[in-house]
Amino acid sequence: MSGIFISHTHSDRLLADAVAQLVEDLFGNRVVVRYSTQKEIDRGITPGADWYRWIVDQVETAQVAFILITPSSIQKPWVIWEAGAVAGAAFASKKEGDPVIPLIYGVRTTELPDFFARFQTVTATDEADVIKLTDLLQQLFGDASGVSASAMRKFVEAQEKAIARYLVTVTEVLTDLPHLITEAAIQEWLERLSDLQRGGRHSEAGVLESWMNVAFGREEKERQQPLDIRIHRRLGELYATAADTAGAVRQFELAQRLVPRDIFILRRLGKAYLDQGNVGAADEVLDRIALLDPSAFERNIENAALKARAHRTKKDFAGARDVLEKAFNYNSSSYYLGDLLGQMHLALGDVTRAKDVYSRVRLILDDLAEQNVWTTATALTSSIVLDDEAAVEREIGILRRTKPTLEQLRSIERGLDEVLKALGRDDRVRRRIREMEPDGDGPKS
Repeated sequence: MSGIFISHTHSDRLLADAVAQLVEDLFGNRVVVRYSTQKEIDRGITPGADWYRWIVDQVETAQVAFILITPSSIQKPWVIWEAGAVAGAAFASKKEGDPVIPLIYGVRTTELPDFFARFQTVTATDEADVIKLTDLLQQLFGDASGVSASAMRKFVEAQEKAIARYLVTVTEVLTDLPHLITEAAIQEWLERLSDLQRGGRHSEAGVLESWMNVAFGREEKERQQPLDIRIHRRLGELYATAADTAGAVRQFELAQRLVPRDIFILRRLGKAYLDQGNVGAADEVLDRIALLDPSAFERNIENAALKARAHRTKKDFAGARDVLEKAFNYNSSSYYLGDLLGQMHLALGDVTRAKDVYSRVRLILDDLAEQNVWTTATALTSSIVLDDEAAVEREIGILRRTKPTLEQLRSIERGLDEVLKALGRDDRVRRRIREMEPDGDGPKS
């Protein structure tokens, strides 16, 4: 019995069904059509069967293979693999003609992978192309005795009805076809992610990611394949802000696979690992950064802070201090690095060195002449360490006028907790900060 194999991705099952119906309308049961999602138990792959072996068997026995090229399947490496397997099997068995016929749905020929350049493609939504395709099938599978004029008229009548039915079905299916991953589509989804960021709706990142996967036809197993670095970076940032550490790690891992030498992405991945509590994975990322740029933790403020945090997480305060000291000497105008270094000296019980560092930090802030939540919070910490009560009162007043958010106040409180504990001071200043929280009734649950 003659056979056709259809290579397709799972989300294109309805198109495969339409092609199979077209063949059945033309040739009845004389031509067997097989594809993986077929409902007939003797034609589709059976549960528990060796999928790889099944594919090999199909491509070796099929006289012709239709490769369904859609916005979803064009992203799948298995489609190219199956096409190559059919062509290779045909070559080995010395079959005549070209056994691989790509059927294109919603994709321009210019968007096809280079592999398909050697094949004669069929625009499977174009009536003229479908007529040519079915004429070819008649040559391959038609009854050899049916060459009379009446037999040909009968075939043409069946052909017209079958193609009309097929095109109606395909038109309906295409309205629900996954989007093609184009630059325009990526930009549209980036704008949607930006809307979440602007609106502070970070917790909705998971919903948007799910809908994006639906739109692009990304099945569960394919969601572990990188899509676009901008999408993954933006999603990772949203997840990180929402304290969804698993989501942030997943997205930054996908981004890193696309740009394995991008230190910016590596740093975000390392931070996500630390947020998740996976210090070992964070250390591997830090080692990778050091391999790419041995001076990365000295010249770059964010890299230094990340490495110091990794040391601090392991209670290696001396290691954190050393990292920060080198970076602060290189970036001598960074009040942020100075603040972190001063905190490490306090953690090590070296109040004298801490005061030296915070004296430098105060000079930096004076020269900067900039007032925002973080410069004011750092100035407040400096004043506490330097025992300058007048400056403490002044900075608390300035901080109140800057109207920090609840999240910012919580962060300031956490930092002050450690400083006050290291200095053996009471939490009077911290209570003053807590009074700035909405309604002045302390942290909300």
